[in-house]
Amino acid sequence: MGYFLSGKKLLICTFVVLGVFGVYSAAQALDVSPRDQVFLLSPKKTFEYYCSPCHGIKGKGDGTFFTIDLKPKPRNFTDVEYMKKRTDDQLIKSITEGSKAVEKSNLCPPWGKTLTEKRIKELVVYIRSFSAQETEKPVVAAKEAIVEEKKDGVFKSSVRWLFIGVITLALAGGAITEWKKLRNESSRC
Repeated sequence: MGYFLSGKKLLICTFVVLGVFGVYSAAQALDVSPRDQVFLLSPKKTFEYYCSPCHGIKGKGDGTFFTIDLKPKPRNFTDVEYMKKRTDDQLIKSITEGSKAVEKSNLCPPWGKTLTEKRIKELVVYIRSFSAQETEKPVVAAKEAIVEEKKDGVFKSSVRWLFIGVITLALAGGAITEWKKLRNESSRC
């Protein structure tokens, strides 16, 4: 029976274990500065902070560090054909180890020690969303054209009905005026 902890010993051991986990968690949280924590709230914020200076906010390769003489130019993530050729593993490796690891430019640094594996995978999904938006543009444009066509149809139909209504009121008003004249003439006789 000496192997089992009694009430006070069990309570103390529990607090010690929880304290160790608490200190460990606090130490992990201190690894990221408060300023960086803001940029780690979402993949979009992470992209804007770490990637957009070169790749641009919309991923078109036109960030603030983009210059005419920068060789090679930052990758345009809205290029649908290029993004189709790249696998998720290639993108993850490029972000984790730097673009030189996938035989691209040596200008894109490795973010593997800065970002978690989970955040890097989320970044890949976010980066892919740029080319997905480009493929949706023709579909959206076609839908907008149909909506515009329907609006034109509704507008034209409304104008026609308004014209018919005005003509009907004018004819009815003219007919009422003529009836009043006839009634006045017949009452004089």
